[in-house]
Amino acid sequence: MSLLFSEVSFHWKAGMNTVLYESGHPDEYDMRELLKNEDRYAGVRSFGLSGLSVEVQHYRFLGGSSRDWLAEREHVALIEAYNAITPDALFTQRDDVEDLDCYKFCM
Repeated sequence: MSLLFSEVSFHWKAGMNTVLYESGHPDEYDMRELLKNEDRYAGVRSFGLSGLSVEVQHYRFLGGSSRDWLAEREHVALIEAYNAITPDALFTQRDDVEDLDCYKFCM
């Protein structure tokens, strides 16, 4: 099984930081739309988008014997649960997770 996911880091000038996970590999346009319209980003919007710095890191998890099978959707909840259980060893730091690409933009 293989999972495509992205770690989205939000950095405000006031020093606050938040990390969310997104299914797949959204590009900058997709992220801007998600930030403006999706309910799960309401907490991010509540702190204001002006001057917000966003960093999106793409990953691919290669697990098990069927690495070509692409799993979708529910893996974000699993990643967040993994991180909650093992805060000293985040999912993105595993040996079987490939760091693929990264981009940043400001609102």
